[in-house]
Amino acid sequence: MLLGSVFLGVWLGKDRIIGLFVEEANQYLRTPVRVSKIDLSLVDQFPRLSITLRDVVVSGSLPQDTVPLARARTLYCAFNVWDLVAGRYRVRTVSVVDGQVQVRLDAQGKPNYDVIRTSNAEETSSQAGNSFAFALENIRVRRVTAVYTDLARRQRITAQASDLRAKLTLENDQVTIRATGDTHVQAIRLDDDEYVRDKQLKVNANMVVDRRQRLLLIKPSELQIGPAAYGVAGTINYGGATNLNLQFEGHHTDVQSIVALLPPRMAQRFSVYRSKGEVYFRGAVRGLMTSHNDPRVEVSFGCRDASFYHEHYAEGAEHVFLTGTFHNGNEHALRTSTLELARVRGILQGRPFSGDLRYENFTDPSVRLKLQADLDVGRVLHFYPVAAVRGGSGEAKLAFQFAGNLRQFRAQPAALAVQSAGELTLQNVRLQLRDFAQPFTGLSGTFRLEHNDVTVPAFRGRLGHSDFQVKGAGRNGLGWLLLPHQPLIAKADFTASLLDFDQLLRVHTAPRRVGGSKRTRAKADPYEFAVSPNLSLDLNTSVRHVRFRRFRGRDLRGMIRVHDQVVSSPSLGIAAINGYATVRGFVDARQPKLLKVSTTVGCSRLPLDSLFYVFEDFGQSFITSRHLRGSLTASAESDVYFDRQLTPLTDRLEAEVRATVRNGELNNFQPLQKLSMVASREKLRHLRFAELTNNFYIQSRTVYLPEMEVRSNVRAASLLRVTGTHTFDQVMDYHISIPLLPGLLQRPNSSLGASGPSLLLAIQGTEDNFRVSYDRARVQANRASATTNAPARLSEGPSALNRSAGSTAPLPPAKAPEPRKLFEVKKPEKKQAQPQTGEYFSF
Repeated sequence: MLLGSVFLGVWLGKDRIIGLFVEEANQYLRTPVRVSKIDLSLVDQFPRLSITLRDVVVSGSLPQDTVPLARARTLYCAFNVWDLVAGRYRVRTVSVVDGQVQVRLDAQGKPNYDVIRTSNAEETSSQAGNSFAFALENIRVRRVTAVYTDLARRQRITAQASDLRAKLTLENDQVTIRATGDTHVQAIRLDDDEYVRDKQLKVNANMVVDRRQRLLLIKPSELQIGPAAYGVAGTINYGGATNLNLQFEGHHTDVQSIVALLPPRMAQRFSVYRSKGEVYFRGAVRGLMTSHNDPRVEVSFGCRDASFYHEHYAEGAEHVFLTGTFHNGNEHALRTSTLELARVRGILQGRPFSGDLRYENFTDPSVRLKLQADLDVGRVLHFYPVAAVRGGSGEAKLAFQFAGNLRQFRAQPAALAVQSAGELTLQNVRLQLRDFAQPFTGLSGTFRLEHNDVTVPAFRGRLGHSDFQVKGAGRNGLGWLLLPHQPLIAKADFTASLLDFDQLLRVHTAPRRVGGSKRTRAKADPYEFAVSPNLSLDLNTSVRHVRFRRFRGRDLRGMIRVHDQVVSSPSLGIAAINGYATVRGFVDARQPKLLKVSTTVGCSRLPLDSLFYVFEDFGQSFITSRHLRGSLTASAESDVYFDRQLTPLTDRLEAEVRATVRNGELNNFQPLQKLSMVASREKLRHLRFAELTNNFYIQSRTVYLPEMEVRSNVRAASLLRVTGTHTFDQVMDYHISIPLLPGLLQRPNSSLGASGPSLLLAIQGTEDNFRVSYDRARVQANRASATTNAPARLSEGPSALNRSAGSTAPLPPAKAPEPRKLFEVKKPEKKQAQPQTGEYFSF
């Protein structure tokens, strides 16, 4: 009967109770609230009676703001049944389910949450004798997203309360709140960084709100993130400008828990580290917090006998002691902030290290650093991996001091305001770099830093097959090492036992993983030559052996200069191929895709066959090392262009070569075998000449051979005159003059002249398909010249030549026909028998 009476009373008084609720709520509200449906129920919040509001939208207090302050799918306002029986309606509990709250401060710092009247609405209701009032004791929030945005300070906090409960106690003007529950923080965004990203929090808060003094008192409360807990206590005065007086402290913290609070750009590098031992921090925030002012922040942190290690390796830094402080100074700003690490010491893989750091003025930083360490290189790279280094070993000792302004150091590394000193000693260090298949091995030596200059008393090592030793000094060494685009100016003595340019001119890639488990080495890339624009070097070079493809050289000596991406040398000398060569010139690498090599080269007593073999017959097969013997003395001036992979751009090549060959031989040269009409094949097979001197010119992919005399061992052709061209596509156009009456050469006063009658031949075609023909065009040119300058009886030209040779062939017509083919050679695929002489020679 009692239960039925209650239901009946609720049903009969439903409209009246809802009307009283709306009337009372309007006395508290400044802004409109839209509700799709209001209902009175005994079931929704049983055993309490509840007023249920559906699809609630609360407008914000900023007139220009179109985004509502709050949305909720369901809002329950519950009160006791006994209050209903007594005729008093007091809302004791509020529950919000599936909602969103957006708290905003505009660019001027005005809030959108000023929706409650400042006058005491409860006193107004009591004086009016109203039987309905709010007397909240409990608040429950389920699946509600809260977003806090401060446009002036560029701050944004996004969190979701999955199940948060708060108990309220009202006493005069004070409201005591105890809140517990789970909250998921998506991010706390400050400027461009997001802190506490995607973390689950457990909240245990105890607060007192003094509504008259507008003061929030936070009694010792705690936020728990994983195993770590962060305590906070203090006061927040919001009567005018927000005034903070808060203290915070970490409990059960370690490296992982602290790193988890940092933004990704800071946490990514340190997220792989773990720690054991005592790691602590505590701090305070005091002062005004407005759009133009920040409070004073003081933080102290450190560790005592702690261990830090990489998650993939068991080894790390042990017995670490550290004391650190941070404060933002008198102006409460970045420019007065200071970070200090003092009395840092520990043991890294059994070796001690120590240091101190002071970092002042975060907008224009000044740094004081002191570091001493005895390091095992391999274990250090395990503990702190470097992307450019895949591995290493060996020992290193480091002592380093730096004091100065970083901005001034970046602008002028050698400025007097920056002080630095130190020494680095390497002993048998091995480094495997990411971009090289061959490691640097045996690195030993000392580097001394004074101010910004580096002195190297001695440094040696190996790269693949090559070794090196360096002794010298460099200016701006620290700036070049630590800052981008900084020059290094150095003078040094460079010595080596072997330089293997087959390796040094290749760019090697790191091993690639195949099938997820096996590693294979990528195929080496083509040769590549590049010069850093930041290097300026003077190297006094002495190399015992040089190797490149087939080339083997020894005793390379001279000066090498590198400046503005140009490698030059006033003089380099090298012994090679049983002779000696000198080189001067430069390599211009300022255009990476177009390298210019301009040189003057001189050589003496180089065996021709060895020269052609070493340089791989200069890329042709017409005349090779098998054909040549003799000693070459030559000089050459050339401009050669290459692409980045050192492939020659032959269309740009220009050169002039002055060459003398002594005791030369031309053996088994196929075109000579076809001149058997002037000598036997056996003599032509081994053509010898005492000395040959001429100049060669190279331009537009063509070698130009001015006319030269060749005095050979063949009596019938003891003096040959040769001229012509030979293109890089192996297209030949040679013209040969063979004296038919060599005995006349001894009678220069003869009426036939010094040269006597000659047989003029042309060799034209390609290496694989050429022909030897009577050079009628040259004969006609000689005839025209003879008509003007020679006696009339010699003007017959080739007709007189034919008659003197006993030929019965008729005289050529006045208009020269096409050159008659004397013989034609096509390079066969298989060796064929040589034809008889008489089959091809005729007039």
